[in-house]
Amino acid sequence: MQTMLRSLPLTVISLALIACGVSQGTAAAQNTQTPEPYIVGGSRGLDGTNLEETTSHYLDLIAKSAGEEKSIIMIARLGDDEVSRRIILRRLSALSDYFVNTRGIAVGNAITAEGERVRGLGRVEVYVGGKLFVVFRMRRNRDFVR
Repeated sequence: MQTMLRSLPLTVISLALIACGVSQGTAAAQNTQTPEPYIVGGSRGLDGTNLEETTSHYLDLIAKSAGEEKSIIMIARLGDDEVSRRIILRRLSALSDYFVNTRGIAVGNAITAEGERVRGLGRVEVYVGGKLFVVFRMRRNRDFVR
């Protein structure tokens, strides 16, 4: 075996060792991937009528995942044909009020922000503990609650 290794050029041995290291690192990285975020609203988007059935389930899931110590960051983004920033404020206000007043999340742990415009439906991205957890897709100019 030693004679075979001595006869191979150093670059071939180096490449083989690098390849082994990369494949092992890739396998380890795949085991630690975070789950995909929940997408709520599908291709049509939420229009404020399904708060009881769908939206409240995900809001409760967010609050439970955050617990008392994790921050909930909400970023609202305007979609196509949405021009008023008021819709962003209404969407963020509805979520923030729910988490603080209904679920008892500390005011300092419910963080809201306005993001850049996106193509297609408007959206509100919710991060729990710094990781994207849920994306609410919204119909044009619609709120969470009618």
